[in-house]
Amino acid sequence: MSNQADHELTAPAAASKPPVAGVGSQRSVKDEKADANSPGLARRLRSISVSLLDAQPPPGMWAASGTAIAHAPNLTQLRSPELSENIGFDAYGHTTHIIPENIDVDDPRQKRRLSRARTLTLPISDVDSEVAAKAIENARPDIALFSDDHTKSASTVTVVPARKHAWTKTVGHGLKAFWKFARTPTGFCIIIYGLNIVAWGAMLFFLLLNTAPAMNHPSADSVDSPRKKWIEVDSQILNALFCVTGFGLAPWRFQDLYFLLAYQFGRRRSGLQKLAKKYAAWYRLPADWQEDEEQGRKPIITATGVRAPATSMWKLWFFVVMFVLNTVLQCVLSFFMWHYNRINRPTWATGLFIGLGCGSSMLAGILTWWEGRKIKIIEGPMLVVEREVVTEA
Repeated sequence: MSNQADHELTAPAAASKPPVAGVGSQRSVKDEKADANSPGLARRLRSISVSLLDAQPPPGMWAASGTAIAHAPNLTQLRSPELSENIGFDAYGHTTHIIPENIDVDDPRQKRRLSRARTLTLPISDVDSEVAAKAIENARPDIALFSDDHTKSASTVTVVPARKHAWTKTVGHGLKAFWKFARTPTGFCIIIYGLNIVAWGAMLFFLLLNTAPAMNHPSADSVDSPRKKWIEVDSQILNALFCVTGFGLAPWRFQDLYFLLAYQFGRRRSGLQKLAKKYAAWYRLPADWQEDEEQGRKPIITATGVRAPATSMWKLWFFVVMFVLNTVLQCVLSFFMWHYNRINRPTWATGLFIGLGCGSSMLAGILTWWEGRKIKIIEGPMLVVEREVVTEA
């Protein structure tokens, strides 16, 4: 009886105590935590992958260099007191002009002041002065026309000569602009990557020319000579550098190809509009597309007040296909470099596929330089508003 009573009295107390977690219970807690965290981890990984695809880096070294050179400040901008002080660069290394927040970019005089650096005085007869001034601006984008009521009614359009910096100050502005460019993400990568390509490529070139006789031991063509070994080292380093862009940027290259194919066969404009936004440094959509894109939003203001004409579609196709071809050729080159050793590798394979890979990306880069240069001439540099920071006392 007493034992039963004792059992009845101790049973609730034992039931009220939390169970001691054994090995099996510890595993179940860990599994529950892992199950609870796995959806969040999956979402985080997916958001990271989406953000990487939306980062829109340049598709290659040549493309980044081509647009950077096309939008680099020219000598006229560096010598102009008004323009040289406000030169900046965006994250892609393209020249921008910083303007105050309170400036009226819709004012024609402000547009001309921002975009022009040289001025001339030209006679105009038998035609309206404003029409002639516009024609002169279109024919000579390197001059600025400033007129008032007096000059509009006269037979000439008078323009005031612009001031110019001395050459020593111009060189200083050029060095400052280069330093600003080198501090941008794209500019820094272009310089570091380009220096590596030039250095290792030059070393390989001189080794192939047999300009180091001290390395020809026991002979220049011996597989055990330092010359042959360093040729292999240089070739592998260059191949690795080409793999950085050929494989590292492959997802964005094939994404561009997908957007083009979706437009070509599915007539989906969204992909082409994304490409136009991504490659705005050298590509322009047709005028009706630009109007549709700007509906409900503030229109894009250019330094000259003029939008560049549409870029031919075949140029975008050529650009995208060249970089996809570069990735394919890099796969073939890597196969020969990694599958064979330096003794049994075909001698023709390395030079052939290095030349084809570099040639495909170089042609695309030349295209971006040429088209970007034309857009900068027509539209001028991109305008960036400098907002004043108000600090409370």
